[in-house]
Amino acid sequence: MPIPVTILTGFLGAGKTSLLNQLIANHPEKKFAIIENEFGEVPIDGDLVIGASDAIFELANGCICCSLNGELIETLEKLLDSGKVFDHLIIETTGMAEPDAVAAAFVSDPGIQSAFQLDGTICLVDAVSVQETLAEREEAVKQITFADHIVINKADDVQLHYLEALQSNLKEMNPLASISLANYGHTAADLITLHAYEVGQLERRIKDVVQDSHSHEHGHHHHHSDVTAHSFTFEQAFDLLTFIHWSKVLLMIQGKNIYRIKGILNVGKEVSKMVFQSVRTQSAFTRAGDWPEGEPRLSRIVIIGKGLKREALEKALRSCLQKS
Repeated sequence: MPIPVTILTGFLGAGKTSLLNQLIANHPEKKFAIIENEFGEVPIDGDLVIGASDAIFELANGCICCSLNGELIETLEKLLDSGKVFDHLIIETTGMAEPDAVAAAFVSDPGIQSAFQLDGTICLVDAVSVQETLAEREEAVKQITFADHIVINKADDVQLHYLEALQSNLKEMNPLASISLANYGHTAADLITLHAYEVGQLERRIKDVVQDSHSHEHGHHHHHSDVTAHSFTFEQAFDLLTFIHWSKVLLMIQGKNIYRIKGILNVGKEVSKMVFQSVRTQSAFTRAGDWPEGEPRLSRIVIIGKGLKREALEKALRSCLQKS
């Protein structure tokens, strides 16, 4: 079985290392491997380090840790070749990193895919400073919009009405993500079994987002500044080859402005549901089981990005529909 992978991201000062140490403490039954982008600056609890070999640090609780000194795939291969036993991998990115770059390694390399399976990306935000950070830093926007789960840290340090508004704001930016609260890394949420890339969980999430969008007055999109989350529903089946061509061109031309695409598609005469999702310029299709008898074969797609025009996206998607 592939080893599950959690990507932990968040802007500078959000409290990622505190949350990471708390995750380790909350799961003593797990043997974690941790890849630290900033190892040595804000390390894993120093009291845990008992030895090191080949840049892989052994921790007293049975976990191992290494620094990202070079390409991620090389570091992953080094971990696998180390002979160390672990059953979950956590990658803590730098505060300025864009997590989609990390996630891309797990969808573009067949060798890595055979050994590891993405469980989800967690984005930690500082309740006190996140609004200011979002206004100033594009990296923070990308971290939030790519996340599968958002943890609002230091929740007790802000007033309730502000916290509620912040949750609503984050939900508009990324309706695909679930949200939980934390205080200096302490949270009751289960963060290492998100199963965000499993077909069943993905389908439920997309359905919820599309249904929620239809319940709003303007129906199909949420927005925060120029960040938009558009959702679409189509009754007519898609032509698979046309959709693949369109998605590749879209990601190639507008990849920097496309933060996330997830969809459940009804494709031609296929009896199976097709899951489509993108990571940077990479995209993937997965079969999701047959359409249940009697269930409407509706395609549902959610696209999150910057400066996206709904009308243009809808027109392009309609051009991918199967001609009757």
